[in-house]
Amino acid sequence: MTITTGPVSGEILDILDDPAPSRPAAGNTPDRSTLPGALALYARWEKGQWSVGDVRVERDRETWAALRPFAERELGDALTELEVGEVCVTRTLSALVDHAPTDDDRIYLCTQLADEGRHVRFFQEYLTTAAGIELDSALDEASAYGQLFEPQLVAATSRVRESGGDRGAWYEALVGYHLITEGVLAAAALRTTRVLAQRYGLHALHEGLGNVARDESRHLTYGLMAARRGVDDGEHRELIARCYLSGAELAARVMVNPHKKAITPVMTAALHARARQLTAQWQVGLDRAVRQLRLIGLPGLRDDVERSWSAAQRRALAEYRERWDTEHPVVLAA
Repeated sequence: MTITTGPVSGEILDILDDPAPSRPAAGNTPDRSTLPGALALYARWEKGQWSVGDVRVERDRETWAALRPFAERELGDALTELEVGEVCVTRTLSALVDHAPTDDDRIYLCTQLADEGRHVRFFQEYLTTAAGIELDSALDEASAYGQLFEPQLVAATSRVRESGGDRGAWYEALVGYHLITEGVLAAAALRTTRVLAQRYGLHALHEGLGNVARDESRHLTYGLMAARRGVDDGEHRELIARCYLSGAELAARVMVNPHKKAITPVMTAALHARARQLTAQWQVGLDRAVRQLRLIGLPGLRDDVERSWSAAQRRALAEYRERWDTEHPVVLAA
């Protein structure tokens, strides 16, 4: 099953998801000058402001209340996962701001921190006002991102601070934030959740997720540009490659989420539909992880990323079976 959405302002998220023939072929590596710099991204931020209040999340309350239990849980899980990820970023991104390589980088990263705060407000407002979901620690405990990825980011940003801004530590955190969290996990989740919002007639959610996706496009573009700079300087190439590979492995595990029992429909047709949806989302994540490589100057890492992703996915599915004493719905459907 192919999952598609409408364009989100034609930025990097869409270039990676739906490359047109006029764009560079996957095997070509563009010069880093094709990616906008920090000041250009700052200018885009100034022009791309939006308000959580203007989305009017309350207009979805009635439609949400009429959702079937399966759809309600599916969307609720997706939104709480996004909320947990955004909260994590607001708590830790300041290390990258404080130790940015240049003043231009620092100024741009300040805009990203502001964006992330706005995203937290949107997801929390939607969950409590439109969906009627109470925010508590149980959401963090059930989140794959919170359980598996957040500890890695906390450790990475702590190293940035403790080292006084060591450039290698800064690039390690950048890869985890911008390329894996934003470029793979958040982008795949936003893409799928926007499709569901449109399908169920949740207009405020669809609008709000589109706004978030536009912001994330800028964040990812910055990460691609900065990582390419680190790869090109020669000194940090191997470090960035190593961090990217380990991050992709962890992303594959997060997307399977062996810590939480998955929604498993009883009806065969519904089970197969759910499995197709999950495998499509996983494939979006892998495709993005691979396509980013050419933009950061590491196209030769593709085979390693694909192998590591598949192996991590198999291990996560085995872990799921051991934890829950049943197969994951994707395996059951197969």
